[in-house]
Amino acid sequence: MAHEPTGEIVGIDMGVAHTATLSTGEFLDTPELLSKGEQRRKRRLQRKLARQVKGSNRRNQPKLAIAKLSAKESDRRKDDNRASSQLRPDRARGSQG
Repeated sequence: MAHEPTGEIVGIDMGVAHTATLSTGEFLDTPELLSKGEQRRKRRLQRKLARQVKGSNRRNQPKLAIAKLSAKESDRRKDDNRASSQLRPDRARGSQG
């Protein structure tokens, strides 16, 4: 499926309140990267890791679990950045406002 260029020029402003704002007035926001349960689990594991003795074998389990959740979060962020950089009408996911 080939994409036909429309010749329309769109300016993009990267910001803090919205991930990106287009010159057409459309906002692109980053979705929640971790579900509520994943966020809760990550916070719990970080508290557990803080209580562990550095250098102990038992410290590795929460450390590895946190690393996996962080990697999942990073992968989702990269995927969203790739998807939103393809500013095609069939991939649009912004909202007017």
